[in-house]
Amino acid sequence: MKRNGINTLDQSAIRSELDRVLHSRSFEGSDTHRRLLQYLAERAIAGDTESLKEYTVAVEALGRPATYDPRHESVVRLQVARLRNKLAEYYQGEGKNALIRLNLPKGGFRVFFDEVRDGPSAADTTTRWRLAFWVLACVLLLSVAYGVYTTARLGSAQREVSAVTEAWSPDLQMIWAPFLNSKRHLVICFGTPIVLNYPSHIFARLSGTNSWAEVLKSPAYQILKRALPHEEPMPWYPFTGTGEAGSGFLLGSLLGTRRGDITITRSNLLSWQEISDTNVIFLGPPKYNTQLTDIPIKQEIVIEPAGLHVLKPQGKEQEFYQDYFQSGPEFDGTTHALISCTPGLSGNGELLILAGNASPDTMAAAQWLTQRQLAAQLVSHLRLPSGEFPKYYQILIRVSFKNGVPVESSYVLHRVLQGK
Repeated sequence: MKRNGINTLDQSAIRSELDRVLHSRSFEGSDTHRRLLQYLAERAIAGDTESLKEYTVAVEALGRPATYDPRHESVVRLQVARLRNKLAEYYQGEGKNALIRLNLPKGGFRVFFDEVRDGPSAADTTTRWRLAFWVLACVLLLSVAYGVYTTARLGSAQREVSAVTEAWSPDLQMIWAPFLNSKRHLVICFGTPIVLNYPSHIFARLSGTNSWAEVLKSPAYQILKRALPHEEPMPWYPFTGTGEAGSGFLLGSLLGTRRGDITITRSNLLSWQEISDTNVIFLGPPKYNTQLTDIPIKQEIVIEPAGLHVLKPQGKEQEFYQDYFQSGPEFDGTTHALISCTPGLSGNGELLILAGNASPDTMAAAQWLTQRQLAAQLVSHLRLPSGEFPKYYQILIRVSFKNGVPVESSYVLHRVLQGK
């Protein structure tokens, strides 16, 4: 790769590459970083980079007020670091064959335009892999291994195919009628926890963090920051739980026989406009489907970190149903799933939430809504005196799982909810 001054490259080629980057998937939904890159690149093309200071970038590119003080705020450094990571992501993926690359070296705000001629040297590759190996060891010692999300267990989901491809039963029809009869588009949304993506190809999931603000406060992140002083991670959302993935498979196999307009998305890409205009099935807990924490949903059963809380227990019902995880190398436990069907935004449309504190909970919930025998049990428990199935409800299911696979589940209780 050869670094060139602006006059040694064709400006039309540079602008074409800039346009490709700005409209790439890597920069999709990131107006701040598109605006920042456009500003810095245009200044470089114009040869006006000497006056680029943190204050100038803050005011002219990021819209900060004239009172901005770099000594007390770090927004420019943070956004430039994230921009640098986005450029690295772009050229590692969809821009890997680009003949001209936009480069934003650390320590400044000047964009360079690099002409690609040769691949990376063997020494550079060796150094990169040594660093990757060392940091991976640190991550493992920090116990932020991401086993739940990297071990595929879709074999068990495939064994469920026969159950969901059979002819529909009257009970399944009764449960799914609001979604099948609606003219609204149907979206299945997978909960995706935040993962740290480092430029050296290190990925870390920090337990207990579900937002960038929580990441920055995490002790594990501070240790990683000291271990990787020259690397700035970017938030990444590529993984979902195996239970959520299996649930999507079951639901798609069942509902796909009745509707051809089903869309699959992940929580960090689901917009409020989509939630407003469609019917949405959320797979995974609110901590991964963060929109659920802001939707005004009426609940009588609530997911808490250690189990499910019944707000107004009746008769012999417990107020709190504790989740138990067995210690040891296997992922075993007895937990609880919550199925919640509620009105959508402003009372329009339908929302269905399949969740729990463990990924197998989501899978078990999907089984109760897709298997004929389990669906018949639900209908017998929830059927109203009129003979109809309630439109809105919450159902608590007890789940036992071995090595992350539900092996037994049972109905515990339910609540019928009133629509708005």
